[in-house]
Amino acid sequence: MEFDWKELVPGLEEKQNLALCTIIERHGSVPREVGARMLVRPDGSISGTVGGGSGEYEIIQDALAALRAGQSSVRDYSLAGEQGLDSPAICGGRFSVLISCWQPETDLDLARETAAGLAAGETRFLLEQLPTENSAGAPARALYGSDGRKLAGAASLPDRLAADELRDAAGPDETRKTAADGCPALLTRLTPPPRMMIFGGGHLALPLVEMAAWCRFSVTVIDDRPEFSNPGRFPAADRVITAPMEDISGLFTPSPNLWHVLITREHKHDYILLKQLLGTSYAYLGMIGSRRRTTKVKQRLVEEGFDPDEIARLHSPIGLKIGAQTPAEIAVSIMAEIIAVRYGAGGSAETA
Repeated sequence: MEFDWKELVPGLEEKQNLALCTIIERHGSVPREVGARMLVRPDGSISGTVGGGSGEYEIIQDALAALRAGQSSVRDYSLAGEQGLDSPAICGGRFSVLISCWQPETDLDLARETAAGLAAGETRFLLEQLPTENSAGAPARALYGSDGRKLAGAASLPDRLAADELRDAAGPDETRKTAADGCPALLTRLTPPPRMMIFGGGHLALPLVEMAAWCRFSVTVIDDRPEFSNPGRFPAADRVITAPMEDISGLFTPSPNLWHVLITREHKHDYILLKQLLGTSYAYLGMIGSRRRTTKVKQRLVEEGFDPDEIARLHSPIGLKIGAQTPAEIAVSIMAEIIAVRYGAGGSAETA
């Protein structure tokens, strides 16, 4: 699974030092992008990945050594070497990793503020000084709000980030080099996780919730039947709500970070939901069903005056065409389409 910022909090609360490993530079063919992170705990367990394989194993060992020494560092790694199929590393690139020690005494409040802000749907900026040959211990770091105001962290770092710093780090989860207090530093824009609203808590929702959570979506399940909107039924969901499909106002705030999945038990519910969702802000809107049935729903909405262009963009039938049959397979096809849309990749829609 991908690293989640909230995973820093439990370890720091238990008085553990933690090593956060971040790719800060890459050249050539490397499995992960700049900004990819992996958390390494003192017992060697990890959360997230910086690419796997022998390179990641080496980074874990270096991170454990950093924890023992209490010393952050920037280290360079190479995946070059023998390029045959029997090689342990066939990518061939090289990359640099910041191995940063997080300590309970100095970083717990910052970790809590980061996790709370992202959970509330707020953007944060993390500024970290990069260690140098002459630096000792953990370099200074601080957290800033979307307005540039410092929320937590080292007193030695600026109380406010300049507007051009915020503008230059405009991409989601973008990590780039900068300077702070006269030292090289790393600035990362931290964006809230994408939020998935799953309407319908039936058999298909069970694997879909799990897969969406694995892909780091914040998941809400809504059903009008209490037996299908039981939090115990969806342990991976952030929220499970019992509510009538006729009135979903107030259950969420429209946002370009919202991903709507309609998998209700009847198309009349999908129709009722679409009437409330069309014209609002969202990243994705998909509806399950055969092409014949979903076409009827869409035609009815056009006849009632809804925007034909928006309805044409509706992902329905939902999911990529992979021949899915079982609930788990259909969930895979839905998540595959959502991932393709999220990253602007191509994909062939389901035609069932």
